[in-house]
Amino acid sequence: MANPFSIFEAAADCPDRVGLRRAGQDYSFARLARLTENTIERLHKENVLPEKGRPMIIEGTNTVETIVLLYALFELGVPALMLHPKLTAAERHVLLESIRHIKDPLPEDAAAVLFTSGTTGLPKPAIITRKMLIESARASEQNLGWQDNDCWQLCMSVTRIGGLSILTRCLFARKTLAISPLFSPESFTKALLDDKVTITSIVPTMLAKVFETYPQWKAPETLRVILLGGSSANDKLLNKAHEHELPIVTTYGMTETCSHVVMTPYADRLKLVKGSGKVISGAQVRVRDGQIEVNSPMNTPGYWGRDPIATSWFETGDLGEFDEEGILHVFARRHDLILSAGENVYPLEVENMLTRSPFIKEALVIGEPNETWGAIVCALIVPEKGTHPKPEDVRRFCKETLSAYKCPRKIAIVDALPINAADKPDRRPQVLERYSLTPLHYKH
Repeated sequence: MANPFSIFEAAADCPDRVGLRRAGQDYSFARLARLTENTIERLHKENVLPEKGRPMIIEGTNTVETIVLLYALFELGVPALMLHPKLTAAERHVLLESIRHIKDPLPEDAAAVLFTSGTTGLPKPAIITRKMLIESARASEQNLGWQDNDCWQLCMSVTRIGGLSILTRCLFARKTLAISPLFSPESFTKALLDDKVTITSIVPTMLAKVFETYPQWKAPETLRVILLGGSSANDKLLNKAHEHELPIVTTYGMTETCSHVVMTPYADRLKLVKGSGKVISGAQVRVRDGQIEVNSPMNTPGYWGRDPIATSWFETGDLGEFDEEGILHVFARRHDLILSAGENVYPLEVENMLTRSPFIKEALVIGEPNETWGAIVCALIVPEKGTHPKPEDVRRFCKETLSAYKCPRKIAIVDALPINAADKPDRRPQVLERYSLTPLHYKH
């Protein structure tokens, strides 16, 4: 195909095939092409397209309109700067301010810019190129293959690399993309049946919550694979999935590698899965001094507005090792990064937001290991002199300024933050055992 990103070419190849499914309604590739054409006309008429080399900002949820807008931008060669729909206004402002003064044009091959938490500072704008998405789709296909009736469920945000890559893989292969509502065990299991889903991508917390709601749940016959990524699944969950004969393929990857570069071999999906899988076709993964590094055509060329990444080996900052069977075991993701319910929570970002409060002088954010959530976000807070904040004050401030998944669920008011031998903040989870933590509840 001349342009794998073209919805118009897809419509020419297979006009009547279902390209998108949402809430029981099917959209053929021909219909999606017409909607895309209308969107392109609207974008020109409203004169909202950015200058060459600049991205168009998208704050999209998983709707038909967002998917069609992305098809339109692919067609026009305009990169999309994707903002997660869970971001608060304050978080969006900080991210947009961080790129406002970037003068460098994006590379011509850029398809998207996705913010990702690095090992220091604010989330960084990672460049996702068309080549990265194409190579990632090819490598994934080498393992999973495609079947005539395949329908890949999108139940995570399309503004994350895991979601965006599902969209492009389905477009390239002329397969059905099924948009599901925001995750709940009830809606997830219902959509699997209603949409005749054959492939789904979820994080371990989602699967744990399904089992909490439906202890005897088994996958419908149509579901041939469950990609489990975003964080490492614990052995207890993997054992339960195996007992229930779920077709599990664990994965490991990140925004900078355009989704997964390690996967369980598809042929092993019904076996008891351990670890994150094996290195996929086209990628190289090594462990040096305990840290995972990746070299592949899926690697990002760099972060927008910063110097290109100098080496072909991307240093993930994650800790792990390969076993004798070539399976990668990930021990820690970017040692100070908190993975809670499959979402990346960067402590410094939360701490910076907390200290904007008039009654918080200092804050230290630490992840408390948890079997269901992966980790619970906890905060140690030093009040400003003369103030006496209560847990309710902290809860209210967090709710107003932070996305729900970043809000501390437990806090302790302390006189001083713990430090280590190097006089740096001590972020070890064991530190939390010294304090009496107060739970915060955000539902009301």
